[in-house]
Amino acid sequence: MEQQTDRRAAAARAIEDVRAAPVQPYEEGRPALRVVNVPGRRSGEPRPFGVNVTAIDGRLYLCSAVRRRDWVRNLVAAGACTVERDGPGGTDARYTATLVEGPEAARALAVYLPQAGYADPELPFPVDASEAEILPHTASTTVFRLDPA
Repeated sequence: MEQQTDRRAAAARAIEDVRAAPVQPYEEGRPALRVVNVPGRRSGEPRPFGVNVTAIDGRLYLCSAVRRRDWVRNLVAAGACTVERDGPGGTDARYTATLVEGPEAARALAVYLPQAGYADPELPFPVDASEAEILPHTASTTVFRLDPA
């Protein structure tokens, strides 16, 4: 239980650090750290989390190595989220979140992962894998496309 409490405290500090920092502008193919809010799938209460959002071909994507993380399961259930300070004048922006697979997901992962700054040990392929190497794994990894709501 103590380890879980420590993780939650570290996550809360990380979220506060992102909120305190200036908003990073989106640059094509470069992750930008954001705080995303999604309702909990059981509680309905807002569940903020820090995550990289990556602009690729004019669209926004969230990526994760696996689908069992709480934020992923919450976002699948909700189908929408709010990205803090992402709208005009630093307002929060609402997006629909579509879980994508296949070539679109492989492209997003191939662009995002080498820029992410770390290699998730749960990835079933190397961070510098090609789209062709990633493609067979897009049904087990996570890529959400965010579209303005």
